[in-house]
Amino acid sequence: MPRAAAQVELANAIGEMRLRIRRAWRDWDNAPEQLRFRGVRLQVQIPPIDLFDWLNGQRYPRQILWSSRDGQLQVAGVGLCNELRASSIESPETLLQRGRELLAGFGSLKPRYFGGFAFSNRSVEEPPWLDMGLSRFWIPRAELLREGSKYFLACNLLFRRSVEQDLTTLLHEWEGVTASLKPAAQLPPLTTRRDLPDREGWESNVLAALDLIENGVLDKVVLARKARYSFADEVPAAAILNVLRGVTSNCYHFLLQPQQGFAFMGTTPERLFWRKGRELKTEALAGTRPRSEDPEEDQRLADELLNERKDLHEQELVRRDILRALHLVCDRVDAEERPSLLQLERKQHLISRIQGHLQEGQGDGELLQLLHPTPAVGGSPRENALRELERLEPFSRGWYAGPLGWFSEDEAEFSVAIRSGLVQGRDVSVYSGAGIVSGSDPAKEWQEIENKISDFVKVTSPGGWRPSNPSL
Repeated sequence: MPRAAAQVELANAIGEMRLRIRRAWRDWDNAPEQLRFRGVRLQVQIPPIDLFDWLNGQRYPRQILWSSRDGQLQVAGVGLCNELRASSIESPETLLQRGRELLAGFGSLKPRYFGGFAFSNRSVEEPPWLDMGLSRFWIPRAELLREGSKYFLACNLLFRRSVEQDLTTLLHEWEGVTASLKPAAQLPPLTTRRDLPDREGWESNVLAALDLIENGVLDKVVLARKARYSFADEVPAAAILNVLRGVTSNCYHFLLQPQQGFAFMGTTPERLFWRKGRELKTEALAGTRPRSEDPEEDQRLADELLNERKDLHEQELVRRDILRALHLVCDRVDAEERPSLLQLERKQHLISRIQGHLQEGQGDGELLQLLHPTPAVGGSPRENALRELERLEPFSRGWYAGPLGWFSEDEAEFSVAIRSGLVQGRDVSVYSGAGIVSGSDPAKEWQEIENKISDFVKVTSPGGWRPSNPSL
């Protein structure tokens, strides 16, 4: 649909939503106390509209975007209906239960909380991660979403009788939602890149990790690198993600922007888990090779990945750890015996798909604590690996490689926030890691991470980035 025609359709839907907000407030205000919903979700079906065009046209600085790996659920959201944040003493299950209790007070349509958790309790103890905190979830005020082939405009409302909220307040908040549809902004020129650790520091860290593996302290550890890109002007996070989605199919795409000029975003291929009721799906993902445009070379790389002893060992460590955790909370677990390939546009990985049936009473919080961090992002044994990561990595991971996704009253899906970046004004810090096991080569692991972050590197132009500093 042409953009002008789509804007007309969207303007009509926004007007219809304004009428529905009035009606919902009136029904709530007139209902007996015992029959009142605490909140309501209103939805209007609309023609197909590009979620990024809508997000780019919104005035709200607080924004989210989520796109599932299979593309069946895509949500762009702005504004704030409700937010959950946890202290260091609150467990993930307690936090999620608080959210589910609030969702139970909605009518038949239930919203979702979008957000996630830091990699660890200690990974947000210094800037720039302090404001994100250990966990953060929120329900947007307004959403444009696609479920399968259907598109909707949605509004989420919480009702309370107070001087701070009345019908005028609710309508005023809705006025921030516009029918404007704008293409993604152009990215400013890229000026510099700095790697942390640098090449020498990286090789030193890998050799130190190999020494720990040789001495039996570790079976595997996933060392991460941070590449910090500086641009000539402030970088719109949604514009980066908009470019990335064109070259990262078969991935989750996410954006959490709690305030202007500060956003966590990424394109990750890795699912932590999906749950509906007691049905559970997860996976073991490890091992990487690039793709090639030459079919014969691409097949050679795939065969190498499927048969290389080092990669199969790395992947089996992840699979074994996940199965061990699931047997504690599931009454049935089914797992693929031999890994297959998860092929992306520019990369391919080993994947073993796993399904389970949860025991009665097990929740998402317990799953998060059992599954995160898997050996695919931390290492094995877990506690030894986490201790060595804090010692070796010269930066705080923050939310990199943490669980990120959404939950509703009886369903949840979390990805692992790898291939992710933190946008701060003119700077974009990109994070990625490589699994170190016996036989790892520091130079090859450096190149593996270069392959993983190549999508971010290429967002400024089809030919890749061109720093203005010729020394780089």
